[in-house]
Amino acid sequence: MESSSSPPQPKPIILQKPPGYRDPNTAQKPLPPRKAALPPSFRPKPKKRRCCRKCCCTFCIILLLLILILVVAVAVIYILYQPSLPEFHIGSFRVSMFNITVNDDVAYLNANTTTMVELKNRNKKIAWHFDQSNVHILAENGDLNLGSTKVAPFDVKVRNTTQLKVETKVRGVELDARQRRRLKSVFDSKALKPRVEVKTRTGMKVQGWNSMKMDVTVVCDGVTLRQLQNGVSPHCSLTILKWIKIR
Repeated sequence: MESSSSPPQPKPIILQKPPGYRDPNTAQKPLPPRKAALPPSFRPKPKKRRCCRKCCCTFCIILLLLILILVVAVAVIYILYQPSLPEFHIGSFRVSMFNITVNDDVAYLNANTTTMVELKNRNKKIAWHFDQSNVHILAENGDLNLGSTKVAPFDVKVRNTTQLKVETKVRGVELDARQRRRLKSVFDSKALKPRVEVKTRTGMKVQGWNSMKMDVTVVCDGVTLRQLQNGVSPHCSLTILKWIKIR
């Protein structure tokens, strides 16, 4: 019995898939939609921090307004009342004790002084109020301390003169050899030049209204004890707000 054999089947040809080929029968995840690009004119601009700049501008405007109001107020007061600062004078100056003692080759000074300070108010409608004042008595161009004291608050009324009696004393001020010789010589010859310094705060009083107070420093010097006894008054200068000096 003869066996018959079927001819061999040809092998199918498998083509290689090209790069990026996607099988349409395979389920694929949809790609997320892309946001449409906006033109540059529609893109939101980043916000700048302008808070600091606004605060600075607001502060400057308020400060300028306050300065303007202050200038206007001062101008109105000056036009209506024509204020003038009180005048300071030294009515008298007396050294009741001036002793130099030597102990173990060291010299010491004991001294008492009495000063009359006069304040004259020339204003017709303005009075002046002074806070507690610190008074310093010096000599030798400010190098020698002759004592200090405090004066209670006081008022200088309209077109009036107020006198302040200031008494100071020092004990045991150490002197070197040069100071001892010089001080004895200038005191005996009445060539000692005292210096009176008054530091205080003052403000105007106008019809029940009190102004803002300002710092005032008064310095009276430039004459000797002999000139003071002969009626010569030392020149007094005023320094207002620590930098405005009036002679």
